[in-house]
Formats: sequence, C-alpha cells, structure tokens
Amino acid sequence: MNNKKKSIFIGLGIFLILMGGFYIFKSMQYQNQFLPKTTADGVSIGNKSVEEANKALQKHYQERTFTAVEDDKELFSFTGTDIGVATDFTKTLKEQLNKQQAWSWPINQFSSRDKQVALEGVSLNQEEVKKFVSTLSLDQEERKLPVNATIKKTEKDFTIQPEVKGNSFDLDKVAALIMDSVQEDTTKINMKEAYAVPTVLADDETLQANLSKLKQLSDLSIVYQIYGSEEIVPRETLMSWLNVDKTGDVIVDKEGITTYMQGLSDKYSTYEKARDFKTSKRGVIKVPAGTYGWTLDVARETEALANDILLGEDIERTPRYNGSGYADDGNEFGKSYVEVDLEAQHMWFYKDGKIAKETDIISGKPATPTPKGIYYVWKKERNATLTGEDYATPVDHWLPIDWSGVGIHDSPWQTVYGGNTHLTKGSHGCINTPPGVMVEIYNQIETGTPVIVY
Repeated sequence: MNNKKKSIFIGLGIFLILMGGFYIFKSMQYQNQFLPKTTADGVSIGNKSVEEANKALQKHYQERTFTAVEDDKELFSFTGTDIGVATDFTKTLKEQLNKQQAWSWPINQFSSRDKQVALEGVSLNQEEVKKFVSTLSLDQEERKLPVNATIKKTEKDFTIQPEVKGNSFDLDKVAALIMDSVQEDTTKINMKEAYAVPTVLADDETLQANLSKLKQLSDLSIVYQIYGSEEIVPRETLMSWLNVDKTGDVIVDKEGITTYMQGLSDKYSTYEKARDFKTSKRGVIKVPAGTYGWTLDVARETEALANDILLGEDIERTPRYNGSGYADDGNEFGKSYVEVDLEAQHMWFYKDGKIAKETDIISGKPATPTPKGIYYVWKKERNATLTGEDYATPVDHWLPIDWSGVGIHDSPWQTVYGGNTHLTKGSHGCINTPPGVMVEIYNQIETGTPVIVY
C-alpha cells in the first residue's frame, strides 16, 4: 500500500472515531435532554433539560392569551397568570424523558416533523378561576334568563308553555369553560357554550305525564248527594282547583275546595238557622234556630275530596258533617220528634210517623219563658234534681233539650195543664208535663230525638 492510500485510510479511521465519539457524546447528552425537534403542547423543548422544559411550558401557559367571544365579539381576554396557572410539569417531563431513545437523536435531528410529547392537562386552581370569573363584567342584568317549560292553565284546558333559552351566563359554566380551554390550549373561547340553559324542556317526560294527568283530572265527574239534593261540581270549578307546584307535581288547591265546601255548607247546613216546620194544627211556620242542626265538616271534606281527586276516578260522595239532623232525603226531623205549641200549650210526641202521645203542658211563665227553637233530647235521666237561683226541684223523669237547663219533665205539683195556666203557675222555662204522660213519653223516646218548640 503506498503512502497516499495509507494516509486516506488513517484519515477515514480518525473521522469515524471522531464521529462515533460525537454520536456517543450526543447520545449521552440526550440522557438528560429532550431530543431535537421535540415539542409539548406546541412548545419546543428539544435540547432542553427537564427543568428548562418545565420553565418554558410554565412561561407558555402563564403568558398565553385567551380570548372569550360571543358571535365573534370579544367579551374579555386573559392570560394564564390572570387565572393563577402555576403548573409544574416536572413529573410528566421526567417520565417522557425516560421513555425517549437517546441513540435516535440523529433521526429526530434530520426529521421533517417534530416529535410530540404527551403531557397531562394543565392543573388549575378552581377557586382562583371562579374568583377571576366573579370579577368579569358580563352585563348579566341586561341578558335574558332561561325559563323552564311549564304547564300553563287556560280557561278551558292545560297546555305546555315551551322553554325559553335566554342568553345569560351560568358562571359555573363560564369557569368550567375557561378551565377546559386552558387545559386544551384553545385560545378562542366560544362563550355561547356557557349560557345558562332551561332544566325542563317541553318534551320532558315528567312534564308530559303531569299534563296528561291534569287533562284526565279536569274531566272527572264529581257529584255530591247532599241533604236530598244533588250538587255537580262544574268543570271550570274543578279546573280552578288543579295546578302544579314549583317542582312541577300536580296539586289540588285546598283553599279553593274549602271555599266551595263552605258555600255548600252555607246553602244546606241547618245549624243556627231558622227552618220551616209543618205543625200539627197551624200549617207550616218558621221556627227559630236552637241546639239541633248540622253543618258540613268543611275541613275534613276538603281533605277527603282533594285526596279523591288525585286518585283520578269519578267521584260520587255524601259529605261529612257535624251536629244532628242530617238526612239523605233532607227531612231532618224524621218520623219521630216532639212538637211543642206554646200558644196552644200543647205537646205531641210522634213515634215512627204516628202520634204516640199528646198532652196539654205548662211552659215557662212570662218572666222566664220557654225559649222557642229546634232542640233535641240529649240525655235521659231518672230522679234528677233541677236547680236554679231560688229553687231545687226533684223530678222523676228528666229530658234536657238545651244547654241552659231547659227540658221536659214530670210536674206532680201542677193540677191543671193547658190554657193560660203558665201565666200564673208557669215554670222557669221547662215544659211541665203530667206525670202519667211523662212516664209513657220517657219510656218510648230516644236520645237525639228532635224537639221543636214554637
């Protein structure tokens, strides 16, 4: 081999040794640095250490400008620093550095494409973001709030009032949208995605079910058989009772039912009302109110009807009531009652529609007259002593009819009954009855029997 060729081979060997050394040197370097043309989230970190790459990424996110727009109109802008971005990528960067093949650096160096390193999303302080959002001027007062779809009552039916979307912002959504945009490195934020939206739409299953239920309930038949008459609840009245509450559930307006029930009570109840009575001798007369009578139990009937309506079935009811004298046929006195004619000083005892006994009586004297009214026998008592301010009178048979001490009893001290005897020998208000007749009445009469005094 001549000297020239020898020199060439020696030079080539030295070059290869130098290149190999350089390759090894660079490969060792990339044990602690990222390979050339390496990027993370669009930031070049090639030839940088983990610490240098971390600082570059932090600077990128802190100085990165994000713009919030609505229909291409800018509402506000901010940088990562404004919302407290202070993410440390050290852990993720170390993991990515350990995964790279240091010996492949020449491939990266001469590649036409950058190598992308996957990083975990940017970590943000949610409270800092919310604090930033609270300082924004979003003209909320001038924006339209969303409105949920609701059930609307018209004069004759129920319909669904569709939802209204509005354009006001849900501040929690704004905060979430900002966080997502920063984490995804999206610099243009569409704020329409943060609009507050209705939570109940027109096609909501529950809303549709409640509409169907209201339509069904509004067509119910409600009939009251009351005191010999029939009362049919008008559809418009029933409609006025039906509604939905704030949560959308079907409800029945108990106040409305109460008003209706009170109207029925005022119309039909007899307590504390003067009533017509067909007398034995004087035709039909108006008798003042007394202790006997009934009133519709408005409270209990309201509750019962409200519950029945929600069951969704046609209703036919007899109302609940308080007091005495209610009758399905409207005849509150029935076929057994006592009739006292103060003018005639005469008394009849009707039993099962027939006169069981009649007799002259002595009523109260002018100073203490027997009160007129419709009463009832509320107790039967033997060997009672009747007392007052200036008397204590024992009687064998006692039938009290009011709450002031007036009643029917035997009076063995009286010798003549009827006529005008009561003007001089009248009672303190009680109805004095011949002892023999009193025994027969007492033995046949039952508590609760009406006593009509006129």
